[in-house]
Amino acid sequence: MLVDFNDTGKTVQAINRALLKDKIFGGKDMSTAFPELGQCALYCVSELTTKEEMDQLVQALKKITGRRA
Repeated sequence: MLVDFNDTGKTVQAINRALLKDKIFGGKDMSTAFPELGQCALYCVSELTTKEEMDQLVQALKKITGRRA
């Protein structure tokens, strides 16, 4: 899943550093391999990823970016 952070005013690098404080590994920063994407991160989930883990990531990203959705 590709998540676009371009409108947040934050870099993927900064978001990933903040996620580490919550012991969450962030997504792959796509800005170097695909600069046309800007500040986008690639997240990988599988059948082993629980709903609770995904909810934790969503809540952490909301807190970091100051977004409601």
